[in-house]
Amino acid sequence: MYKLLFFLKKPLDEKVLNHFKEKTIPILCELTGKDSLMAEVESNLLAEQKYSFFCEAEFSNKEEMDRIMNSKSGLELNKDLMDFHEQLTIIPVNYKQEL
Repeated sequence: MYKLLFFLKKPLDEKVLNHFKEKTIPILCELTGKDSLMAEVESNLLAEQKYSFFCEAEFSNKEEMDRIMNSKSGLELNKDLMDFHEQLTIIPVNYKQEL
């Protein structure tokens, strides 16, 4: 399993949050074929960067994610994220069987 974790940074502009909910989340749902739910991030006193919201996109593996991200919707997502990439941290996570 391969996941892309999306963290929206604090302080969060309301326009960015609305755009993420109304534009970005639907593209993620289309790409994965699953609902992408947002969750509120609890404060972590040890982390220098604070986040307000989180969501994830799940794929079977990295190769599937690469293929999907090169599709029309994947390229649309990349273009969309460029508009507010400084408000966002994306962390890829690879759940490999052999660790």
